[in-house]
Amino acid sequence: MREPRSLRTRLLLSLAVPVTVLAAVAGWAAWQHARGFATETYDRWIGDSAVALSQLAVRRDGRVVVDVPLAAEHMLASDQRDRIYWRIETVDGRFLAGHRDLPTMPRALVPGAAPVCVDREYRGEPVRVASYRASDPPIVVAVAETTRKRASLRDELLADAVLPALGILLLSVVAVFAGVNRGLAPLDALAMRLRARRPDSDERIDPADAPREVRPLVEALDDLLERQGAMLDAQRRFTADAAHQLRTPLTGLRTQAELALRDPDPVAARAALERLLPVTQDASRLVAQLLATARAEDATATPAPRETLDLAALAREVTADWVPRALAADLDLGFDGPDAAVPIHGDRLLLREALGNLLDNAIKYCPRGSHVTVRVAADATGTGPTLAVVDDGPGVPASER
Repeated sequence: MREPRSLRTRLLLSLAVPVTVLAAVAGWAAWQHARGFATETYDRWIGDSAVALSQLAVRRDGRVVVDVPLAAEHMLASDQRDRIYWRIETVDGRFLAGHRDLPTMPRALVPGAAPVCVDREYRGEPVRVASYRASDPPIVVAVAETTRKRASLRDELLADAVLPALGILLLSVVAVFAGVNRGLAPLDALAMRLRARRPDSDERIDPADAPREVRPLVEALDDLLERQGAMLDAQRRFTADAAHQLRTPLTGLRTQAELALRDPDPVAARAALERLLPVTQDASRLVAQLLATARAEDATATPAPRETLDLAALAREVTADWVPRALAADLDLGFDGPDAAVPIHGDRLLLREALGNLLDNAIKYCPRGSHVTVRVAADATGTGPTLAVVDDGPGVPASER
């Protein structure tokens, strides 16, 4: 799977791409402007030349003649960079003067209107042709010029416009890069603080030190770190409780096992092993209680799905499971509850563990011959169903409850 782009890369792209596109559009617009300016400038010159040549035509003896002075021809041919071609003809196409093979000019010219300029190819190179139709005498004049000066002027104008634009573009990219780094500096500082944070530290991150847009992230991190601290506290409590609670049954298991190994009498060894059984049962029960306690105290764990269940049926099943231990302890274990269902909404596993803990304490601390009763009552007082374990034991002193 491809690694997602960093926030810095996304910001740079989101800012640099529009700047680059705008620079490209500006460059294209500058090229169009330079091209149009160069074309218009030299079109005026050849257009004016066509009008000037038309003024050299006169009528003589009913015919149109053109007398082009030698100085005018030298002027038209004096350009050192471009070549100038011209042609004068009657409106019906009769050649009068100039270059006879110059391309045919447009016929749809309005007499006396401004010259019309078009692109043509003449003698193997591109030319720009300006055509003008005079009204008196009725002639058509065309002046063509190669495009070297136009291209040179266009390139000069383009360079004058594009080079500063490129400089501005580079400065804009640098400014965008510096701005993004400056804008992300608070996130970098936050990352350094988190990296330097001790795993057991409960120090909160002050949202006031973060930009407004980042404060929800900081508050979420604070909440996460607080829940992580609660989880670590629960784990430490669980470890301490487990070490304390398991010490006694494990010591008993070791003592009984050593006695069984030392006694050569098989009958005595068997009796020692039989004494091991309740100790192992107590240890197993204690482990189950510790795990249930850890699960109940784990605020970070996903809560177990609750379900609608019958409290009376659940209590009856748990009571039946503890009857053998009650009989072994010479206790009278009974159940007192309605035959009808007592519906509640809860966690079946934790309810079984809670009731099992109460029965375990009752059986362990009640004297022989005592009565232990699991009592379930429906919602008779409006406070909800109740579950209780009633016994004849000594109870828990008020100071330790």
